[in-house]
Amino acid sequence: MKAYQRLGLAAVLGAGLALGLAGAPPAAAQQLCVKASRANLRAGPGTDYRITWEVNRFMPLIQVGSDGDWVKVRDVDGDLHWVYAPLVTDKMDCVTISAPKANVRHKPTTQSDKWFSVEKYTSFKQVGKRDKWVKVEYEGETMWIYSSLVWPG
Repeated sequence: MKAYQRLGLAAVLGAGLALGLAGAPPAAAQQLCVKASRANLRAGPGTDYRITWEVNRFMPLIQVGSDGDWVKVRDVDGDLHWVYAPLVTDKMDCVTISAPKANVRHKPTTQSDKWFSVEKYTSFKQVGKRDKWVKVEYEGETMWIYSSLVWPG
């Protein structure tokens, strides 16, 4: 569970506009995957900023900006963070559970046996899709999760 204060982004942006400050245009939104076993998300672009969330491998993030070797990202809850660019990649797809709980199944149907259940923020490498199901991989095994239970969907 994340435990940090939300910044008054609207107030900061409003103050910047009132002062006539123009920032660089935001980078096109791009999905990234955490490729390191763990990554610290931070309040700003550097290790001097506080850690806002520690995430595991395959956590998906949406890039919304950058500053040197740091990438500004949006998470599953819509919160903004910064991550060190070498810890993420756009070369694979990944998903995280966005519902409080999700069943993982052997086949892409609710009639299939439930393999196990996972909680919100459990992340997987995505290896395919079929209809309303997402095919994921975990420790060499492939399994299925209903797409409305994952982000991005």
